[in-house]
Amino acid sequence: MAAVARTHLVRLGAVVAVLVVANFWLPRLLPGSPLAEGTADVAFLPATVQADLRRTYGLDLPLTEQFRLYLAGLLRGDLGRSLASHRPVASILAERLPWTGLLVGCALLAATAIGVTLGTLGAWRPGSRAIRWLGPVVVAVGALPEFLVAMVLIAVFGTWLQLLPAGGAATPFFAAGGLAGALDVARHAVLPVATLVAALAPAFFLLSRNALVAVIGQPYLLTARGKGLSEGRVLWHAWRNALPPVLTLFGLRLAFVVTGAAVVERVFAYPGMGMLLFEAVARRDYPVLQGIFLVASAAVVAVSVMLDLAAGVLDPRAREERT
Repeated sequence: MAAVARTHLVRLGAVVAVLVVANFWLPRLLPGSPLAEGTADVAFLPATVQADLRRTYGLDLPLTEQFRLYLAGLLRGDLGRSLASHRPVASILAERLPWTGLLVGCALLAATAIGVTLGTLGAWRPGSRAIRWLGPVVVAVGALPEFLVAMVLIAVFGTWLQLLPAGGAATPFFAAGGLAGALDVARHAVLPVATLVAALAPAFFLLSRNALVAVIGQPYLLTARGKGLSEGRVLWHAWRNALPPVLTLFGLRLAFVVTGAAVVERVFAYPGMGMLLFEAVARRDYPVLQGIFLVASAAVVAVSVMLDLAAGVLDPRAREERT
C-alpha cells in the first residue's frame, strides 16, 4: 500500500512540475508581447518610459532568468503583478473566482439534476411520452454552440420580453445589500446559467441513461424484485452500480469550473475568470495568464485525485487494482 501511495505521489509531482513549466512558457508562445516597442498600448509613451516599464516587469531579462524569478515567486506564494493594472494577480483572481464559481456551480448542479432525472426516466420508462419528447429536445439544444443559445436567450428574455438582465453580474450603482442584493445577483445569473445548463445537461442525460441500461437486466436486480423490494429500492441498487461514470463526469466538469464558462462570460459580460482570461490574452498580460492557468490546473489535479479516491470507495474492483 505504501508503494502504491509513493507511486501516486511521484506521478502527481511530475504532473505538477510539467504544469508549472507549461504555465510559464505557453503564454509566451502567443504572437506579440506586452510593452513591445511600437505596440498601440505603449506607442504614446516616450522610449525611456517604455524601457523603464519593461525593466520594472523584468521583460528585458532573458527568458531563463524570467523563469527563475517566476519559480522563486511561486515558492513565496507570489503570483506577481498584472502588467495592465499593476495590481497583485492573487487579488484579481480572488475577485473573479467567486463569480465563476457561482455561475458554474449553479449550472452544474442544475444540469446534473435535469440530466440524471431524464436519464433515469429514459432507462426505467423508455416508452413514456415525456422522455420521447424531452430527450431529443435536450440533446438538440445541447448540440448548438453556446454563443448561439446565449444570443437567443438575450434576444427573447433580455430584449424582447425584458424579463431578465442581458448582461453583467449586478445592476450598476445598485447599492442595496441583503436579500435585495442577492436577488439582483440571481436575476443577472439566470440567463448565463441557463446557457450553461443547455450545454451540460445532454452529457449527463446520455451517460446516466446508458449506465442504467447496462445494469437493468442484471440478475441481482431480478433477485431484488423477487424479494419483493419496491421499485424505488430496486432503482437505488441499480444506481449504485451506475453512479461511478456519472460522478466522474461531474468531477471533470467541476474541474473546469475556472475556465469552463469563458465563452458564456464573454457573451454576457460576466466578470468571472473566463472574462478575465479574454482580457489577459488580448493584453498579453503574462502574470494574469499564468495565474489563471495555475489555478485551473490546480483545480483539475485536485478533482482528479478526489475522483480517484471516490472510485476506490464506490467500486471495490478499483480498490483491489490499487493494492
